[in-house]
Amino acid sequence: MILVINDLRKLLDKNAALMSIMALICSFMALFFGDGGSQEINKVIDIVKIDGILILFVMFGVELAKNTLVSDKISKKLEFFLANGLSIKKILAKYLFSIYFATLIIVLPSLILNLVKLDLSLTIGINLITSSFLYTLIIVFVILNTRNMNKVNSLQIRLIGLSLVVMISSYLVYNFTNSLPGYLITKLLFLGSVIIILGINTNKERIVVSYY
Repeated sequence: MILVINDLRKLLDKNAALMSIMALICSFMALFFGDGGSQEINKVIDIVKIDGILILFVMFGVELAKNTLVSDKISKKLEFFLANGLSIKKILAKYLFSIYFATLIIVLPSLILNLVKLDLSLTIGINLITSSFLYTLIIVFVILNTRNMNKVNSLQIRLIGLSLVVMISSYLVYNFTNSLPGYLITKLLFLGSVIIILGINTNKERIVVSYY
């Protein structure tokens, strides 16, 4: 817990404030799209707006990970943690919760704005909280498994691509079933499958090895 708090203090700096302002501006502008349409169309647009916040979450999560997890892997700090008895699960939890909570704090003003403006259902709220957590877990797993750290520079683009594929696939299910739970289940199954594959491949050797 102390390690997570220390990371949060490191992550929530002036750059985090700028990211929060940028997310708020983007969310404010997005609120004006789709107003005046039918109830069904507005419901779909509201879902897309929330998924837009998730894409921002992924972008900011990767940036924050560069300041903690990537830096610690390059400096061999992860190797030090493992050598001193810290398990892979604890290392995973340390970076997962620090990056997740820091990113959540950054997008919180945007979330509040959307909660005030949009008529969000419980399902969409669960979608936002759960999906953002799973995306953070994917970010941490991918970096832990990355040996060539130059690949981290393209991680944002790759994860945004993943989020778009997940969003489109989930929307297609919603379009055919007209079911928000079906939309959410599709997304969770997709992200869960990615996490399982990454988790199986994660080991001490992949965690400690890094090069440029």
